[in-house]
Amino acid sequence: MKELLFKQFQQIISNSTEEDLTILSKWMDGFEKKQSGEMSTYLSAALHMERTLTDDSCTVSIPITPLIHNNLSIPHGGIIGVLLDTAMGVLATHSLPEDKAAVTTNLSVTYLATATEGNIHARAFFSHKGHQTMVTTGQVTDDQGKLLAIGTGSFFVIQRSR
Repeated sequence: MKELLFKQFQQIISNSTEEDLTILSKWMDGFEKKQSGEMSTYLSAALHMERTLTDDSCTVSIPITPLIHNNLSIPHGGIIGVLLDTAMGVLATHSLPEDKAAVTTNLSVTYLATATEGNIHARAFFSHKGHQTMVTTGQVTDDQGKLLAIGTGSFFVIQRSR
């Protein structure tokens, strides 16, 4: 497997543009953070997610790079959804005992504007916090505070598997 990956990597490097190399280098930086335990998931590592968590809110931020662009060279709507779902899900799960977790049952996103540089930030708050279900709301903004999207998420509380 390692030999095949090494050959594939060499082929990719030899065919890469400067933009390709920059994206690959940043992705590899994230992968190393996942390997070291600094990041908990491959997705958060690949997107270079940073999060700030309190008892009342969670903010997840990522840099705007070509990695997250759609074919219009703007952040892909699915990435905005991932950011909202992550911020809302982290907030919901953080509020629970360690033997419980929250899983998304519904996610609704309304897109309002786009950003082309800097970072995008998703901030989540509780709308309802029950024992079995939770509802959160979120906003996505750019570095200047421009509102890019709003969303709601519904979550069901489950027992963590061991």
